[in-house]
Amino acid sequence: MEEGTKLILSVLWLSIMGMLLLFSVGRLVRLRPQKLRRLFLLFSCGLLGGMVIFISDWQNIVPTFLIFLAAVWTGCDGSRIKRLTVGLMVASTVFSFNALVDNGTEFGGFVVILLKLCFCLGFCVVIWRYGPERDFELSPKMWKLLLLLSLPPVGIVFSLILLSDPKVYELSVQYLVLLLLSLFAFVGLLWTMLVLAKQQKLEAEAVMAAQNARYYQSMEQQHFEIRRLKHDMANHLQTALALPEEQKNAYLRGLLETTENTRTLKYCGDNTVNIILSAKEAAMKQKEIDFHVLADIPDPLPMKKTDICAVFGNALDNAMEAVEKLPAEQRRVSLEARMGRGLLAVSIRNPGNLSECSMKEERRKELPVTTKTDRSVHGFGLPSIRAALGRYSGTMEIRQEGEEVCLFLYCHIKSENLS
Repeated sequence: MEEGTKLILSVLWLSIMGMLLLFSVGRLVRLRPQKLRRLFLLFSCGLLGGMVIFISDWQNIVPTFLIFLAAVWTGCDGSRIKRLTVGLMVASTVFSFNALVDNGTEFGGFVVILLKLCFCLGFCVVIWRYGPERDFELSPKMWKLLLLLSLPPVGIVFSLILLSDPKVYELSVQYLVLLLLSLFAFVGLLWTMLVLAKQQKLEAEAVMAAQNARYYQSMEQQHFEIRRLKHDMANHLQTALALPEEQKNAYLRGLLETTENTRTLKYCGDNTVNIILSAKEAAMKQKEIDFHVLADIPDPLPMKKTDICAVFGNALDNAMEAVEKLPAEQRRVSLEARMGRGLLAVSIRNPGNLSECSMKEERRKELPVTTKTDRSVHGFGLPSIRAALGRYSGTMEIRQEGEEVCLFLYCHIKSENLS
């Protein structure tokens, strides 16, 4: 009975430590949804947290290290270097603490278990409290930098454990200092990760803001040209009246073709939306795309004009890009927008099929990678939309509905949003 109780308690505290470390890993790198992969990762986390690490005892640390890295590699998403870096950071930190507790204290088994449980809890709290935002991402160069910075603490732990004299059973002062340095190296790594993530986010937001500003300026310029054309209309009419009959018809036809491409249609009660939809309808007409609009927006939107351009302009640009390569009879884009009770909802549909990868990425709240070759100036459309919606407590979703791709987005709009 006593052996059975010990077994149950061992499984219990190993499971708790495994869950805490699993939450910690999942905060730094996204977990894959497959249950078997997550169970394997949970098992490896429990093994990592509860493993006894003695000086010069490689039979525990090496298999545990390899199992944990394999679990992170198969159970997490992200680039290879990202998964490897996170695995090394977590493993070196936990191994350092376990080595300190198992070799540097004289406590009994229960106290050691309690200390390891408290460490796993504190480790999880620190990552969730002070770590970067969930689903953060870094450039490959930044991950390489973090990988290089995570190698020294790993090297310290393995050197102390594997290269020590087998006759040494207690920690010397030098060993104690090195293990403490390896343990607290995680604080520096986490801080570096946080700073790099914030820096990259600021750079991306700056690029999005610049693109949205340029887009809005182009819309304003087009609107100015429309007003100028209307102002000159009287002169055009006077000129047409003065021309001979055979020249008058040609002049009027040319004038009509010019105004057809630059006129602003009144789709709704917001002038900025009208300008964008007019420009996109003209562009779609040139590409032989059938464009249908139903915009039930009776009043001007209480949103910044740059945000309106980011939402409507980028969404329609993506739809045009998706259908312009289709046969002419399949080229169609439909937009439905409704505003009421402080909520703006927009649905944009076009023929097409989302790849399985893209649908999985979106279900995980990640964004599909741009298909354009120049990624320095492309690929910010969907992130720009999401960033603009985020300022109004909104969100977006891409889904497959039959033979159409639907981009659905909504946001909460109030008059104070303009302030």
